[in-house]
Amino acid sequence: MSLTPDWAPNIHPIVVHFPIALLIVAVAVDLVSLLWRRNISIRNTVSLLYCVGAASGILAYFTGESAADAMLLPAEVAPLVGEHHDWASRATWFFVFFASLRLAVSFILPQKTWIQTVSFLLALSGIFMLYETAEHGALLVYRHGLGVQTITTDTFQEEADNRVAAAISSPRDQGIVDLENDSWVWHPVVGAESVLDNEFTWLDGTVSDLIPGMVHDEEKGPVLGLSPQETSVIFVAGSNVASSEAEVSINLDHFDGEFRILLHVQNSETFDFFSATKNVFQLGRVNAGVETIFEEKELLESGWLELQIFGGEGHFRGYVNGELITHGHADDLEPGPFGMKIQGKGRLLVDQIQVQSIN
Repeated sequence: MSLTPDWAPNIHPIVVHFPIALLIVAVAVDLVSLLWRRNISIRNTVSLLYCVGAASGILAYFTGESAADAMLLPAEVAPLVGEHHDWASRATWFFVFFASLRLAVSFILPQKTWIQTVSFLLALSGIFMLYETAEHGALLVYRHGLGVQTITTDTFQEEADNRVAAAISSPRDQGIVDLENDSWVWHPVVGAESVLDNEFTWLDGTVSDLIPGMVHDEEKGPVLGLSPQETSVIFVAGSNVASSEAEVSINLDHFDGEFRILLHVQNSETFDFFSATKNVFQLGRVNAGVETIFEEKELLESGWLELQIFGGEGHFRGYVNGELITHGHADDLEPGPFGMKIQGKGRLLVDQIQVQSIN
């Protein structure tokens, strides 16, 4: 039997209220202890409240991380989740440190008025962090429904699907479809080779290195086939954007090598990436030719894959078929376009590329 009620997709919305209540009460009782400094029992109760509040904060922090990792976050929500996580991290680890300090105030340090006053002022700064955490969490709940319901409405995706349906009804490929605000989608059909050559910028290699051509797939129908010959190519499209999410529908069953989705491409040696190679998925960054892996995971997958990467505001996530596989943190690169890097041999199939800029 699950301890999570039907209205909550995870336990985080339940446990998160405990540190908020306990730490606010702790600060209130702390103020009382300043007024009655000689009352040892009140002072010790304050320390106990801070300790229990910090412990419950740790529980809320890790259940929140688990909840975020279990969701395929809509692009417009992902940055807000990142901000909420950042404030939660500050508040949690502050109160873990402060609880230890408060124990010292009660049982080790001399009972001086100035020590208790400084301790109280520090607690107020922690309450500010707690407030910001709760404020960002409330925004996610009451504006986006995160944590209390499954988010099913995605107006961007609906618009993208409608525009793609109109584009593929044409006899020849109409090219990249502009979805406004630096977002776009491309569903290759007959004539895709010309689009690949003319609407993408090639940083490494040329379109002829991939021998592109439309092929028939039993599941998807007409798709774009790319056949690199042990070469490495990098090509980009779209505007320079900061926070963005990109998704590529691809089949790598007959490809021997590495496929990478790129974000924030500065040049052929600086970009963020999510890669797939021989059932190993990596999230990372190449900066001036130096590669850093944020996280790596082995996953036995075959057939058509929906590979998705989100990057912005210091948070990076890689998804496979809607499941979060890798997660990382780093300072943002300068805004840059979407791109792909292909290195290896064989044939890979591409059904659709979709990029959403998050303002």
